[in-house]
Amino acid sequence: MTQRRENGGSGLPFGLPGEGPGGRDARAAATVHALSIDVEDWFHVLDCAGAPDPSSWPLQPSRVEANTRALLQLLDAYGQRATFFILGWVAEHHPAVVAEIARHGHEIGSHSYGHALVSSQTPGEFARDLDRSLEALHAAGAPRVECFRAPGFSIGPNEAWAFDILASRGMRMDASLFLSRRAHGGWPLARRRPFEIWAPGGARLMEVPVVPFRLAGSELPWTGGGYLRLLPKQALLTLLRRASHADEPAVIYLHPREIDPTQPRMALPAARRFKYYVGLDGVEDKLRAMFTAARFDTLSAVADATAKDPPLVLTRRAA
Repeated sequence: MTQRRENGGSGLPFGLPGEGPGGRDARAAATVHALSIDVEDWFHVLDCAGAPDPSSWPLQPSRVEANTRALLQLLDAYGQRATFFILGWVAEHHPAVVAEIARHGHEIGSHSYGHALVSSQTPGEFARDLDRSLEALHAAGAPRVECFRAPGFSIGPNEAWAFDILASRGMRMDASLFLSRRAHGGWPLARRRPFEIWAPGGARLMEVPVVPFRLAGSELPWTGGGYLRLLPKQALLTLLRRASHADEPAVIYLHPREIDPTQPRMALPAARRFKYYVGLDGVEDKLRAMFTAARFDTLSAVADATAKDPPLVLTRRAA
């Protein structure tokens, strides 16, 4: 597959050449980016011995309702919409937060029930966890659930079987692919926009992936999580602007805990502690700057309005 040339001018990651009126500026102004929020509590940490055991989750002091409400107020203030991928466990234990998200007019998706990596599950375990998640979401008042994001973006080439299971449960959209290598897998693909997945068993889903910034053969993830906390605000705004000029909607992702600098601290290893906690006090300011600079909408709305890249056909070798 031939990859389009992405960057013009100097090609420097934190500087853009000037643009005249019309042309790329017009496309940039029209580009609507996707905003997604993975609704977890502060103790829902993947693959880490220092995190509370799931059996103790009900005993932990919860902050997910207050933090989610703060995000809803922020979105209302800037007139932005988002897709909220909610853990079934959160929906079961804090159903009010699901109903409140729905009342604010945002899209609701599943983030699994128990926050387990897909790569750690058998197809049967994955299906049962998904079913439990959907049951909890519907019981809490979610009007319709048709999209899914795997914990840790943990669907890679070895977990392609998950797409047929998702489709069998009514999912029409997935947002689990991280298009670069990462700790929990990743799936490097030469795609920049939403695309269809043609699953091995014949199902078809729309994929809205997380796309890294690519420069001189290297990859820079930037759109969420630790990257959102650690990158300077001006770098984030420049990268958002570059995506707009290329008419490639960015998929921003974050968690309610990332606007909560005073959340409880877990006994994590030094590297994980740095990755998990540094930069928390600057996230809300960065979000306000991004919401001022660009329009955001749900993943479904952005996928519906965006030109698609070629499908990923899993009945033969992926591109």
